[in-house]
Amino acid sequence: MDLGELEQAGTLQSKLARAVGDPSLQVAYRLPVSDGYVDEAGRPMVLPAAGASRKVTYLQEGGRQIGALVHDAAVLDDPVLVNAVAAAAGVAVTNARLQAEVRARVAEVEASRRRIVEAGDAERRRLERQLREGAERRLVHVNELLADRGPLLTDLGQELQGARAALTEFARGVHPRTLTETGLAAALAELSEHSPVPVGVRVSAERLPTTVEAAVYFVCSEALANVAKHAKASQVDVRVERRVGLVILEVQDDGVGGADPAGSGLRGRADRVEALQGWLGVESPLGGGTRLVAEIPLSRPDATA
Repeated sequence: MDLGELEQAGTLQSKLARAVGDPSLQVAYRLPVSDGYVDEAGRPMVLPAAGASRKVTYLQEGGRQIGALVHDAAVLDDPVLVNAVAAAAGVAVTNARLQAEVRARVAEVEASRRRIVEAGDAERRRLERQLREGAERRLVHVNELLADRGPLLTDLGQELQGARAALTEFARGVHPRTLTETGLAAALAELSEHSPVPVGVRVSAERLPTTVEAAVYFVCSEALANVAKHAKASQVDVRVERRVGLVILEVQDDGVGGADPAGSGLRGRADRVEALQGWLGVESPLGGGTRLVAEIPLSRPDATA
């Protein structure tokens, strides 16, 4: 018996109805918790009582009742046909239930990954703020005190300036202050200024969801670091474009190409993008430069600007 694609609403019921010659046939799905039944749309369904003009053929799997067929009493009067239809329908109902359970588990995993990313970003922001408001402020104060002590402490003052610069750079790597306070456009412009390879940046000034901005920023940061280390490029172009329900990041260099996406340090960034239901790809033919593209949807209820 061909039961069709289970993903299509109504296919199982309509296929069974056509196969047995009963257009009024209905498939009832048993709810284990309430011990009740629902139709394929999820509406409550009451099975006909014994002796009614409509007959009930129960479906079982592993000794458990999983559903029922409600049909004309005159249709399935052959025990062999009843058993065949019940067996086929039982398999289909079980498969549909398993598919639903798998989809539910996948949704749970995706939600969990998203929460992990959001928690990590929140922790990054907290650490950056503590560094800025604690250690960096104290270094500034010490430097001011040394400035009044004469030229003998000039070298020590320079060391403190170097320590401040290193601390600022570290805090930027943890979570850039500009990204939090100003947005992605300013943060990427600041990032390009610290690149040893000239970078052209095109990005709209409008704010995006914080998780999306962080994902784009850190993917771009890792890509520029890879260009500086391996690409031997003379120019990099970064473009961030917002389309309907979608943000696209593209990083293109004119280097030697041949980059290995699996070993480029981008695996962790790809995980971040995928946690937001996006994808990340790298094209790097030998001698043809490297092109990185990331797409992140904005259509989810919790991912709209």
